[in-house]
Amino acid sequence: MQENLTPIDRRYGKLPARLLYPLRAAWWDVRDRDGVIAVTHCGKLGDFVGALPVASWLHKTRGKSIHFVLARSFEPFTKIESLLRQQPMTGEVTLADFPVRDWECGGTPYRFNPRRFGIPVGEYYNLGFRRHPRRFVPEYVAEEHGLGYDPGFRLTLGDFPRTDEILCSDAHMQTEVPHATPLDLQAPVLENARRLAGAKESYVSQSGLFHILDFAGVRPTAVFVYPHSVNLHLFTTNLDRLNIVHVQRAVR
Repeated sequence: MQENLTPIDRRYGKLPARLLYPLRAAWWDVRDRDGVIAVTHCGKLGDFVGALPVASWLHKTRGKSIHFVLARSFEPFTKIESLLRQQPMTGEVTLADFPVRDWECGGTPYRFNPRRFGIPVGEYYNLGFRRHPRRFVPEYVAEEHGLGYDPGFRLTLGDFPRTDEILCSDAHMQTEVPHATPLDLQAPVLENARRLAGAKESYVSQSGLFHILDFAGVRPTAVFVYPHSVNLHLFTTNLDRLNIVHVQRAVR
């Protein structure tokens, strides 16, 4: 375990969870000292990105790489490996055929043993939303397991060109920005994030791509918040730095 971890050594959750985690960690450090830590998630994309500071905390405090085990049934996860491979914490990315029944509160149910789906991992943590969060998402996700989160977490996008493109993250946004070209959401997530980051103008809704840009330190031209998604304050600490536009138009 690394030394001098302040301020990322803080853990969250009820006392039993905070007491259990060190015992669990010590058990796996003895049994599987050179192994990885598996982190599972079932979606949605923004919820998953909000859990990455927790995975980063595990990586930095334990000195182990992260094996991401993601639900194949959530289509954006089939396009996310190249983004995760850019992150220093990532050791492996695997898609599991775990069935997801409900997308209203992220992907649920989200608790499963990856070994039941043929993935040979030891220590693992199911990160997800047990109910709608009421506090900053990384803290909310961490507290279930008595974990912490990395407050300095920064997503790495790698190199990307600056362009004259004017882009929007979703086709429905063209009502608000008709001069913008929507992204091809069938493209890899990393490719779309780089295009937005390098564009002359970028317009995003409160979506997974916005959260990726936010954690990468990229400020889009504007962030459109629609009625179905009004919890932006739970996902970012940068509200005062964003150009937020509230749109009273249902898009679902």
